[in-house]
Amino acid sequence: MSKLPRPWNCFEVYLFDIDGTLLQCADAVHYFAFCDVLSRVAGRPLTLDGVVAHGNTDVGILRDALVLADVSEERWRPELDAMKRRMCANVQAREKEVCAAALPGVREVLEHLRGRGATLGVATGNLEAIGKLKLQRAGLLTLFDFGGWSDEFEFRTDVFKAAVTKARGIAGDAAAICVVGDTPADIWAAHENGLPVIAVATGIYPLEELVPAGPELCVNSMQELLAAVQCLPA
Repeated sequence: MSKLPRPWNCFEVYLFDIDGTLLQCADAVHYFAFCDVLSRVAGRPLTLDGVVAHGNTDVGILRDALVLADVSEERWRPELDAMKRRMCANVQAREKEVCAAALPGVREVLEHLRGRGATLGVATGNLEAIGKLKLQRAGLLTLFDFGGWSDEFEFRTDVFKAAVTKARGIAGDAAAICVVGDTPADIWAAHENGLPVIAVATGIYPLEELVPAGPELCVNSMQELLAAVQCLPA
């Protein structure tokens, strides 16, 4: 049952997560970019084993991996900007290897919302250059008006806060904003910013794990949202 304050397709602004919500990547380009910069800073091979990546930010993933590897903050924090730049450069250099594909129903939902006059943005843990490349490779980049990225933020709540500020600047302070994401972290970050959430079970979290986090609406897929359009106001 929906607890959204209005029909799901009647908000003025939507903030979408990227990975697991809009698209899936069938490659490890982003992963190996992490491993490269982590290993350089640590001075020994490092991976993301043991690090929670889903719902995290790129900066948060770097931080958590280095903390897990017992690399002192005094050692890695001054290198953070260089690490982010190197990660982006690594992914951009392997652009043709990025195999990103839009999830079923995503393009149709985005086009439906744009057709209703909505402003579309992303609020994501991806660094901007990497997130834009994924969206471009999936053929979705041109459907978005703005983005909230993790370049300056370690925590998802702050990414969402910055995205809301951008959204208000475009659509006005009174614009109703809704978040669409696939992880409990998306739900918590949205609620921390006073935003309702549509949770989609298209990532690694099933409905049974998303519902307890308290989204206002939880669905199995974007296609499920499309199927409900006929029941909503035109």
